[in-house]
Formats: sequence, C-alpha cells, structure tokens
Amino acid sequence: MSQIISSKKYACETCIKGHRSSACKHSDRPLFEIKKKGRPVTQCEHCRELRKTKQVHVKCSCESKAYNNSQPSSSSAPTNKGVCHLYLF
Repeated sequence: MSQIISSKKYACETCIKGHRSSACKHSDRPLFEIKKKGRPVTQCEHCRELRKTKQVHVKCSCESKAYNNSQPSSSSAPTNKGVCHLYLF
C-alpha cells in the first residue's frame, strides 16, 4: 500500500518505475510523490473560465499564474488580479 501523507500519495522510486506504486510497502527507501494521472493544468483559473464560458481556445500567458496564493489580502491595497494577455487561435 502506498504511503499517504497529508492527502498525497508517496511510493519508492523502484515501485513507481515498475508500475507498482499502489502496492509499495517500502518504508526504508526514499519516497517520492505519485503524480496525478492525465495532463497537467497549464492555464490559470481566469483563462480556464473564459474558455468554458466563451468557448474559445485561448493560450494563457498571464503575468501572475499563481496569483491566488502569492498576494496577501489587505483592505487598503487595491485588488488587482494580474494582467491577463490572451492570444486567440
């Protein structure tokens, strides 16, 4: 059984390479995070929502892709969600 630490699955390198990560019981080896299946997300939340609502394929090149986690919230500072530059294909 792979190790679950803070809701993330971990397994040793040998079991990951041998496609046995879900059955890994090696606690004495260095553990690596098991990546999620499928393609990774490449668009920010804003561009993804535009793609769903307007049904237009846009390439995300926003200046601040990790905006939600990087800026502290303060009532005196203006809430700028970053500048989004969209390229239509």
